[in-house]
Amino acid sequence: MPLFSKKAPEPKKQTFVIAGLTVNVYSQPKATKPNAPVAVAFLLHGRNGTALRMEEFMLGIFDGIHARRAKHDGDAQDLYIVTLDHRNHGKRLVEKQANQGWFDDTAQNNERHAIDMYAIQTGTAQDVSYLIDFLPSYLFPNEERTISQFLCIGKSLGGHATWIVLRNEPRIKIAVPIIACPDYLALMSRRARSHKLPVGPPYFPASLLALIARADPCTAPYTAPDASNPFHGKKILVLSGQDDKKVPWTSAQTFVEDLNVGAHGVKEVIVEPGVGHEFSPAMVKECARFVWDHALVA
Repeated sequence: MPLFSKKAPEPKKQTFVIAGLTVNVYSQPKATKPNAPVAVAFLLHGRNGTALRMEEFMLGIFDGIHARRAKHDGDAQDLYIVTLDHRNHGKRLVEKQANQGWFDDTAQNNERHAIDMYAIQTGTAQDVSYLIDFLPSYLFPNEERTISQFLCIGKSLGGHATWIVLRNEPRIKIAVPIIACPDYLALMSRRARSHKLPVGPPYFPASLLALIARADPCTAPYTAPDASNPFHGKKILVLSGQDDKKVPWTSAQTFVEDLNVGAHGVKEVIVEPGVGHEFSPAMVKECARFVWDHALVA
């Protein structure tokens, strides 16, 4: 089932190499005034995925935006979508084994699964912050336009990274974590138990547990009704599959239900029936709708 109707104009693709990091930026033909500000959304892939594999989802989001823009009478910002290979993925792949999970088969097994996955998630979140610093200079070197806001959309591992971005990057105020979990230990403890592994050394070294306690979304004061809560005032759409076995909704449910975004924030939660660990066509449509409503016309 296609994710997009192909009714939207073919997006323009620009590729930049930013200190060795290849970054793709997609945009539709300008629908606003030539010098109007633009919104930029990072679209983050999953484990063992690539930037290239996110093109279908990028097209689906643009299709939803295009359909809404065609019916809209007022002003709406343009949207740019950014994709990149995450650390140790795609063109940045160095060690394939480091992207594997725990397996009984020693040829596939990665004993450092808990360490490697958190390293990739946090590294991806750091890449997002790094690119927020530098993308304006690459996109608009003559200050042709300005970037009004940055958004983050992530699938699976990219969704985990999106939660970390939301917690640690104040410049990201709108985000869509998809089939993801904001509580790393809740997710990985369940996996460890299924393999009869301890949530301790060597699989979960003390240094890793200390890092998680310091930086993970679920260790922030996410229920606080004030600025001490890094999610306060942010606009978040949570998309999950009811039948997801890899990242069960129950791993994220307590956090998401208790999450306080305040009176000026937005929290929407959609757990799609009959859907497993996938970025479904319905989720793509909801993502486009949320970006349109809260970033482009808000």
